[in-house]
Amino acid sequence: QLPGPVVGAPRDREVLPRTELSHPCSRSISRHVRKNLEKEILRPAQKAGLDGWPRGCPLDPSRDLWGKHEKQKQRKRGSGTLWTCGLCGKVFKNEHYLDLHLERKHMNETPRGGVCLADYCEVFDVCAGDSKFKRRKENQEGVECSNSTMAEARTRCEEAMMKCFPLEKEAARQLNAKFSKQFCRVLDCRIRAEQRREHQLDLMPVIVLLILITLVCFIVFSIVVCCVDYSDDIFKFLVESGLASSDWVKKATQTREQARQTMGLDRTKCI
Repeated sequence: QLPGPVVGAPRDREVLPRTELSHPCSRSISRHVRKNLEKEILRPAQKAGLDGWPRGCPLDPSRDLWGKHEKQKQRKRGSGTLWTCGLCGKVFKNEHYLDLHLERKHMNETPRGGVCLADYCEVFDVCAGDSKFKRRKENQEGVECSNSTMAEARTRCEEAMMKCFPLEKEAARQLNAKFSKQFCRVLDCRIRAEQRREHQLDLMPVIVLLILITLVCFIVFSIVVCCVDYSDDIFKFLVESGLASSDWVKKATQTREQARQTMGLDRTKCI
């Protein structure tokens, strides 16, 4: 007779894969582009006196496909990773599932003909996600830059600059020249490689400085330890060589003992 099932035996739980977003426009990469766009282009344009955006400008915040969705996200303070939908009040355990909810239930809140900011990720070098660590990983894994991709990104960037900063007005024309030079004309694989190499070289002095600071701290600590452990021999040498008087040595010895007592470093207990 075959044995029956064991009562209370643990069952293997199947780990269900996370449901991924279906829309082709990446929300996460769009967030990185939005952050850089606001800092590098939108704010400087406003400071330069640009009021309003021409019709058809793809960088206009009102045309941002996920812009309104992002503004409706609320993260509860002190609740860990709970996120709330500002459109309907539903709560989710992390931002991904809130994004999934917004995609399924609130696509009517997106602008008609909205612009996917992720299409401009090459302009700010954030196509791999946020920044430096992932770019470093890309370099280590040998991910090659595509000249055709960079050429498309350059064309898209130049078209955006022409639509957003038309040449008819002086202020817009100056911004066009500035941003085109800063972002569009550098979209070339050789220039991108040189920029990343320079970024790595810029980090080298910081790393060297941190190493030097650590080394100096270690040397100072070693000197202090030596002075505490062998201070009697040092005081004796100073008196015999005439570099210090007996009174000074007595005062120094008293100060040393007081410091040891204050710090709880009783020499008799340590021996």
